[in-house]
Amino acid sequence: GCLGLLLSASAENQTLDLSLSQAIASYDTTAEEAQRYAYTERKQDRTYDSNGKLKQDSSDTFEIIFLEGAPYQKHTLHNDQPLPEKEQKAEDKKLADVTKSRREKKDKAGLFSGQFYLKLPVDQIPTRFDVTAAGADEIDGRKMLVYKALPRAGAGGMKEIGRDGLAWEMKLWVDEQDKIVSKIEAKVIADGMRYENGLMVEFNWKKVNNEAWLPVRHWVKGKVRYMMMNIAVETEQTYSDYKKFHADTKIVSE
Repeated sequence: GCLGLLLSASAENQTLDLSLSQAIASYDTTAEEAQRYAYTERKQDRTYDSNGKLKQDSSDTFEIIFLEGAPYQKHTLHNDQPLPEKEQKAEDKKLADVTKSRREKKDKAGLFSGQFYLKLPVDQIPTRFDVTAAGADEIDGRKMLVYKALPRAGAGGMKEIGRDGLAWEMKLWVDEQDKIVSKIEAKVIADGMRYENGLMVEFNWKKVNNEAWLPVRHWVKGKVRYMMMNIAVETEQTYSDYKKFHADTKIVSE
């Protein structure tokens, strides 16, 4: 049927559905918007041996606060338990040092730079991917338009696609009303990238306080090249308790 119709026969002159086009144009603003909020981040890391057996499973929780007008990542829990006394003292000292540095204007940019997800080539979809409409869906009571995107192989085939960092098969959910990406499922489909063939990713965003679309979950599972080794990993980051930061507010340590 028409829902599966290829949206364009040529990547060079591809005309995307307007909803998807608007969602791609605003994609990077979701991470930027989150920098205006304080929130809680919980990161769960798992590693596996060559047989797929779980080797390590740990979690860390952070409070992202605003310290002297800039975001700061404060470590609060390890494996859902308070930090050991020695680590807590080190964390307190770090907080005090950064506060002092920011007050003296030595740390103008801040020490924390939010990174909510590995970089998917969403901005390359209009020119380097073939897109198909994949029907409709509903998330949290909101109507979604669904699209699939596959990289277009050129003369260099999939090897070139991997070398260019485009070896991703992506499925995107776009909020029908706000024209914002609400969910992405992606899978690596070729060799040549840091992320090994078969690695899977899922990103989720949610409209918070009826004012902004913010990240709520980032999940990755597969093999990643690190120091000449392929390491089997699974990482899940969740983001919650968003509170809007006002420019005239300063959260400081005593």
